[in-house]
Amino acid sequence: MNRVYLIGRVTRDLELQHFGTDERNYVRFTLAVDEYNSTTKENTTNFINIVAFDRKAEILSQYITKGRKLSIEGKLRAGSYLDKNNSKKYAVDIILEDFDFIDNKPNVI
Repeated sequence: MNRVYLIGRVTRDLELQHFGTDERNYVRFTLAVDEYNSTTKENTTNFINIVAFDRKAEILSQYITKGRKLSIEGKLRAGSYLDKNNSKKYAVDIILEDFDFIDNKPNVI
């Protein structure tokens, strides 16, 4: 089974992007996920790449800003590509399938 559940904070404001002839929408962002190490008694932060498509991407880009806390559910997708120097690079993304807002939206004055 390929399921991922994460809670973390968005590291930057989201920007809706478009691709394909069908003008599908997507948003790519990084989620900062804290992890406590009981052996060293220290917190570390993992930065996880998330990709959302279509209606979910539209909603996220409209309501999520840097620092907002999200709970996400998705699946891992591993892939590779050639960089500009023709070197093979590997990447792992979480494809977002569902999400919840964890914190309240800040009041706007």
